[in-house]
Amino acid sequence: MRGVSGEYFDDFYPDFQMAATVNRVPFDQNDRKYKCLCGQLHIKKGARIVAILVNVLTAINIIFSFTRSSTVFVYTCMSTAFSIVIFGSLLYGVWKEKRLYLYPYLFFQIISIAISIIILFAFLISIAVGASMVVDLARNVGNVDTTTGQEKLDAGIIFRQRITVILWIVLDLAVFTVLFILFLCIGGLIQAYFVDVIYTFHNFLKDRENSFSFNFESYSNSAFGSEATPTPPPTYPETQVVVS
Repeated sequence: MRGVSGEYFDDFYPDFQMAATVNRVPFDQNDRKYKCLCGQLHIKKGARIVAILVNVLTAINIIFSFTRSSTVFVYTCMSTAFSIVIFGSLLYGVWKEKRLYLYPYLFFQIISIAISIIILFAFLISIAVGASMVVDLARNVGNVDTTTGQEKLDAGIIFRQRITVILWIVLDLAVFTVLFILFLCIGGLIQAYFVDVIYTFHNFLKDRENSFSFNFESYSNSAFGSEATPTPPPTYPETQVVVS
């Protein structure tokens, strides 16, 4: 089949090009399924914005860790070293439009969302069981000063001041608890939306690649049948010229 020239099919099998054209799926890069942000932004621009945002947020997280405890700082540095590879691969894949470099980010974000859900449920259970986990998180992550309040209570201050200190500590813990739950919920939703944008961009690249690929065997089977073979051009009888 490979030895047959294209001109042969064009001359003797004009239906071949028609079958190929019919079987091709038209690709429209402006289709609504390749839009994000309620159809207001093309998925290519949306993917680039996501790639920039996740890298900027990583830098902000590093700066934020300097103002927290040493435990949070060490954890941030360890996670950042891993995130640089993931987000750097995403940035390269989005700008060079290579689907292979998008897979690490998609895999990492799905695991991250699952971990966030587990942390949320564990935090809610810890609130119902005891306040020790909430106090530790408030001290390390939220920078809530619970130790100073305890020192004031042990210093022999008057009863009214004791009540005031206790109320401030409880209020700080309550505010931290609400903000922490909101942070996990909103952060999880944002991560899920980012995954949706990158996955849609992945499908955009895949559809565009498939639209330009041409499978000769599938189209020839659709035009001639799976076992059909080309027939040679018709032969014409020889005529004898009588010379008088």
